[in-house]
Amino acid sequence: MAYTEQQKAYHLRKMRTRAARLDINKDGFISREDYEIMSKRLAEYSKVTEEQAKKIRDSVLAVADSIKLTGDTKYPVEQFAMKISQTILGNTGEKNQTDLHTSHNALFDVIDTNGDGHISVEEFKVYLKVVAPGVTEDQDKHAFDVIDADKNGEISREEFLAAAEDFFIGVEETELAAAFMGKLVD
Repeated sequence: MAYTEQQKAYHLRKMRTRAARLDINKDGFISREDYEIMSKRLAEYSKVTEEQAKKIRDSVLAVADSIKLTGDTKYPVEQFAMKISQTILGNTGEKNQTDLHTSHNALFDVIDTNGDGHISVEEFKVYLKVVAPGVTEDQDKHAFDVIDADKNGEISREEFLAAAEDFFIGVEETELAAAFMGKLVD
């Protein structure tokens, strides 16, 4: 598919947002350390059991492994954003779709810390507190409400996957994509 320059720029902005959110230690790089910190904070802020904390850690580090973040490997934030955007826009094949679907299912399970099959507003706020600490409570609630398409007070797996797909694959500006990881960075 041919994308306009405006679509490419919007997609890159979304991936810059993702990269900025993944740089948990704010050193300008995406590294395994960021994923370690993320897993620790998710477990700590969610007040989960040791067993649940291990499950969160394993899931989060599996994502790091899938993008080859081992040992001292570091990707500059901007380079990471550009590579992800180019990869997603260049690979619309079935494998790319399957990889994204698998990683987003894993992310859903990480956020759903009580394992009830839905993300509550509290679980979603913890997730955004970890990956987007500057997002306000009003922005948290707005993002949750946008993703909760059926307005039943919880995010189902289907709603989450639809939002993730819109954020990662979509090239048109939508409220859903703008809310998925908190306010987009400039």
